[in-house]
Amino acid sequence: MDMMGRVGLIEIPILIAPDQKAWMDRMIKEGKIAIPPGGTLEKGSLYSMFIRMLLHNAMEEQKRQEAMDAEDEDDE
Repeated sequence: MDMMGRVGLIEIPILIAPDQKAWMDRMIKEGKIAIPPGGTLEKGSLYSMFIRMLLHNAMEEQKRQEAMDAEDEDDE
C-alpha cells in the first residue's frame, strides 16, 4: 500500500460511532497514529491514513487466508 500519494484515491463518506471518533481523536493527540517522517498532516488525513491501513491489512489477511485454503485443498 502506498501511503505517500502515488496511488490515486477516491473520496467516500463514512460514518463511525461517537466513541470511535473520540478514540481516534485521542490516538492522534497522543501521537499513536503515525505521521509520515518529517511530515505534518491535517487530522482528516490521519483518519484517512488509519482507515486505509486497516483496509490494506484486511486485504492482505484475506490473501493469506485464501492461499492457506488453496494449499489445504491441494493437500486433500
